[in-house]
Formats: sequence, C-alpha cells, structure tokens
Amino acid sequence: MEKRLTLLAAALLLTLTVFGQAEKAKYYIEGQLATPTKSGQEWKLYNVRSQGITFTDSDTIYGHDTDKGVQLVFDHAATTHPQGFNCGLKFYRWQNNSGRWQVDSEVENAQAAFSQQKVMSIMLVLDCSSSIGDADFIKLKQAAKQFIDVIIEKSSDGNVHIGIVGFNSMRNTRTFDLKPLTKNSRKDMFQFIDTLQLNNRTAFYYAIDKGLDNIKNYVKDLKVDKDKKYDGNFIIAFTDGYDNDSFDPKIGKAAEGTEHRYFQHVNQRIMKEKIGGAPIESYVLAIRGNDVDRNNTEFERVLSSLSHNASGNKFYSLQNFDKLQSAFEEIGTNLINKWQSIYCYIPRGYDGRVRWTIECGDVARKFFMGVTGSVGTLTYRTKYPNHPGGFIAAAGLDMTFPITDLISVGGYVELNASSGIGFAFTPTVAFSFPNNSAIMLGLGYRGADGFFSNGFLMRAAYKLTNPWYFTATYSIGRGNTFMLGAGYTIFGRKIN
Repeated sequence: MEKRLTLLAAALLLTLTVFGQAEKAKYYIEGQLATPTKSGQEWKLYNVRSQGITFTDSDTIYGHDTDKGVQLVFDHAATTHPQGFNCGLKFYRWQNNSGRWQVDSEVENAQAAFSQQKVMSIMLVLDCSSSIGDADFIKLKQAAKQFIDVIIEKSSDGNVHIGIVGFNSMRNTRTFDLKPLTKNSRKDMFQFIDTLQLNNRTAFYYAIDKGLDNIKNYVKDLKVDKDKKYDGNFIIAFTDGYDNDSFDPKIGKAAEGTEHRYFQHVNQRIMKEKIGGAPIESYVLAIRGNDVDRNNTEFERVLSSLSHNASGNKFYSLQNFDKLQSAFEEIGTNLINKWQSIYCYIPRGYDGRVRWTIECGDVARKFFMGVTGSVGTLTYRTKYPNHPGGFIAAAGLDMTFPITDLISVGGYVELNASSGIGFAFTPTVAFSFPNNSAIMLGLGYRGADGFFSNGFLMRAAYKLTNPWYFTATYSIGRGNTFMLGAGYTIFGRKIN
C-alpha cells in the first residue's frame, strides 16, 4: 500500500510540473488558433503576443499544412534567452476543463533556423588610415574576418552577399565588389583584407557612399528566385577619426559636424534610400584615434548619427582595438537573429489557445533520475567474529522532482553487499544551477552486512553539466561505512 501511495505522489508531482512549466514560462509565444472551416482557407493564429521573444510585428500569423502538421512561421525572430533558440520551443495547449496549459509531447518542438528564403547584401567599410598603427591594424583585419565567419557559419549557400571597402584617402580607396558568400568566396574576401595597407588621410563619407553605390549597382542586376525575397542592405563601418579627405564637386568637402553637406548626403542615403525594395541599415564602430581629443563629444555625435537600423541606433564607441572583434561578432549575431525564423507546428483540427515556450536552463523544472555505483569500506569499532567488515559495494537509484526554479526534492535508494545484503534510503534535496549542474544532499538510513550494521547515513553528490555525477556517502552506527561512487543521468540530462 505504501509503495502505491509513493508512486501516486510521484506521478502527481510530475504532472503538476508539466502543467506548471508553461504557466511560469519567461520566454514564450502565445495566440488563438482558428482552424479553416472551408476548403482553401488558411489556418490562422490571431491575438498573438510574446514575452522574451521578438519577431516581425504581426497580430495574425497564417499557417499551411505540412507532413509535420500545420506550420506557422515567425519571421525575424530573436530572444533575450541566454541560450537563444538552441533547445527549441515546446508546444502547449490550453485545457479549458482544468484551466491549465498542458504539453503536447506528440507535436514536434518548434525550431529557429536561418531563413534560406532571404537574400541580403552587406558592405564592410574599413578604415586603413595610418593613425591606426600596424599592431592594431592586424586586430582590425582579424575582426573583419571573424565577422565573415560568424555569417558563413549560418549561411554558406550564397544568399548573403558581402563586399568590402578599404579606405584612407579617396585615391587609395579600394573595393572588393559584392559576391555571394560561399566557402570559396570567403577565401577571396580574406585575401583582399590581407592586402589592405595603411596610408594617410580618412575619406570616411566617400567610402560609405562608394559602398552604397556598389550595393545599388550589384542589386539591380541580381536575380532572386521566386521562393526567395530580397530582404536587406547593411553597412558595417569602422573608423578611428574624423573624415578629412572626402570631396565631391556637387556635394562639397567633408568637415567636422553634422551640418556639413557631405555628412548630410550620406546620412540621407542611409535613412531614406531603398535598394532592391529594402531599406539600408548601418552599424558604426569607432575608436578615438590619436588625432581625436578624448573629451571631444562631437566625434561620437557625428558618427552615431550615421548609425541607423530597425532596432534603433547601434553605435559602438570602443575604448581600444582589443574590443573590436567582440563588437564585430555581436553585430554578426544581431544580423543572424534578424534572419532567424521560428518554425512552429500545431496538430490539424485544433482550435483554441496555444503557446510555445523556451525551457532551456530550467533544470530544476525537470524530473531527474540517475543510476549509481559505489565502493568503499565497512569498519566496526568492536570486533564481531561473524562480522569482520571490509569491502562494501552498492548500486543505487536517484530521483528528484522540482518544486521551485532552484530546488528539487526526492530520494536515493540503494542495494549493497559486504558479508551480507543490505539496503539504504536517503531523502534528498537538489540545488540546481542554470548551466545544468547540481548539488544533491541527503540524510537517511543505511543497513549493511545483512542489516547487522545499521547507521545514520549522510550523502552528497555533484552533478556535472554532462550526464555524469559523483557521490560520497558516510554512515555512522554499529558499523561505519565510507563510499565513493559515480552516477549516470537517465532523465534530465540535457537542457531541452
């Protein structure tokens, strides 16, 4: 009877955990699903809202039938979750009878993927003025290459097009025309970056202008497949000083400040011009070179005014070149996030509220089970002829059930053998960490040596971020035992 009650309580705790997961989710997408009532109509998700996840603003998302169920796509998706979309999103249905969310384990987890239906152009604009210095110029080249690697990791099929402008004076400005980013073109881009050389002057506005012209001329002849969409133009520009060399007879000469015509010309192109039907977004990175006063606030005001993108101004004012690579990586990641699409699936014929949640890192919110093996010694303070002590081995089972974000409760059961068969039981409290590691502590009872040695048991275990964990136990009684062991996680081994 007691065994049945224990199993019933365990099942109840696990059920409450499944229901409570979606209720307390910090990262989710939710909406009301309407199934089509007539042939030819689309599935529709309306009253869409989210928390911790952003995507293309839309109150209604339309779905279509696939072999995995009804597919809904949330475009330009990004999340503030530390692990992103790496573990997918679980699907929950709203149960009117219980007034709770219930997970549907038969529906495939929603996944975010780099959208291969979008075509984009990126122009890197790199300052090669002498004020940078040879050592820092190497860091700039490495940062630009790292940016390309961040992008190619997600897309090497040619949908992303990258060009490069290396500039100092107008005369020495060099351009690598836009090319589809592939493994082969990556080598050409790296080779071009390696050949860039330092020289005097800074024609920053001219270089941006030239980069925009390059995109415009390239895109007008670009053929985009019917199932794809031209989706964006991006300028990623770096400089360490004021423009002091840009000149155009129709525009005039560049000068410090935002009032001058060359600045206004470039700024207006970025803000208002569309290429291929898509807007221009710009990111500007700046380091104060030797020719810029450290207290010159005008420098940042001018350059930040050239930074425009969908998420607001994105201007990077960096203290030194050691920060440059991480800034380029961040921009690359931001661009990749713009291209993420979340592919969600819903069973056919369902109407009502639905929710997808990110549950990465919610380690304590998962049932945990692990098997262990341990060895040690059994010693007696008083000698017993029929119970000499000695070697002891054991096999055990750990189980815990979550009650908060950080704490789980459960127990440890063990079968051991020395001169005779014994048994141990330890109630356990587990303290979990976001990286999927945990500490388990327990106090209980161990009977060993045919239960001749009964003792008060203390147990500790440390779970690694991988499936393995290590244990130490010590019991005090007629006989004392000390054992060390290792365990392997059966359930709750991954953050997904």
